[in-house]
Amino acid sequence: MPRKQRAKAGSAPEFSAEPVRRGLFGKPTLFVFWLFVVAACTALLIPALPQYRLLKEIEAELADVRREEKALRETSHRLEAESKALKKNPRYLEARARDPLRYQKEGETVIQLED
Repeated sequence: MPRKQRAKAGSAPEFSAEPVRRGLFGKPTLFVFWLFVVAACTALLIPALPQYRLLKEIEAELADVRREEKALRETSHRLEAESKALKKNPRYLEARARDPLRYQKEGETVIQLED
């Protein structure tokens, strides 16, 4: 039969001089529990590290591709504007043809200076 302890008359049980017993959650059990928690967290993090690195590499590549896409869109808009100007603006077409292709109008004299 379990032994019952009686509180002494005149003293409160919470101020007794007997050490408190923790039962199932004593110091060794508590240490083993926290060791298990740390091991479980480590077991979850170790496989995730290579995936995290891969994610960072893919995000960097995506940022590079987005920058390249932006530059290509700007080039595309510039070329579209130039194409429209060549089709609809005869002065622009003339200026573009005269300088690099050395076209001249009748009666003009072209002077070319060489360095």
